[in-house]
Amino acid sequence: MTFDNFVLLFCNGDPPSMKRLRSLIPKPSLVACADGGAEKAMACGYEPNLIVGDLDSFIKTKGVFNKTEIIKIPSQDNTDFEKALDILIERGFYDFIVTAFSGGRIDQELANLQVAYEYSKKCRIVLLDYSYLVFPTNKDFSLDLSSGTEVSMIPMEDDTRISTSGLQYALHNMLLRKGGQGISNETVVDRFTITVHKGGLLVFVRNVNENDHFTK
Repeated sequence: MTFDNFVLLFCNGDPPSMKRLRSLIPKPSLVACADGGAEKAMACGYEPNLIVGDLDSFIKTKGVFNKTEIIKIPSQDNTDFEKALDILIERGFYDFIVTAFSGGRIDQELANLQVAYEYSKKCRIVLLDYSYLVFPTNKDFSLDLSSGTEVSMIPMEDDTRISTSGLQYALHNMLLRKGGQGISNETVVDRFTITVHKGGLLVFVRNVNENDHFTK
């Protein structure tokens, strides 16, 4: 599974290893950063094309980021992650791999997941950390995964109702309650599908390998 030509967007959390990033996103269409995510991008070997935010966490070191477009948006009505997504969508980008969204502050991590879900209604977002890919969705999609891959599903709407195939514990037009109901399922065939009848959810896939494939 690779995400060539997706925008690689860094938040200001803990990114996965450089090896994991390079294996899943060998050729990003653009490297963008939400404020302090610029430092995380540089630490992972990426020179940002774009930095967006209120810039309270960003430190421009002399001689660094001279070729980078920097947009300051001082408003405190939304997060730097949202600011970056707004600018990128305005410019016609609709496919995003978001990393460094977790680690450190749990409040920011939860907020990032909620933001990703809301924006997934108008663009394609996949979140990447050191061991998971997270797919926010309110639409049907499928994943070609190695059998035995761990999958968890967490509803983001009160009335989320889904059906699945290819999982050890199949769901049939089931109301997915908030809580642990959708945690720790497992693929039993190479293709796993979700039909979203109503609502929306986050799909967590653990330890994706290079032979897996995502369609949506």
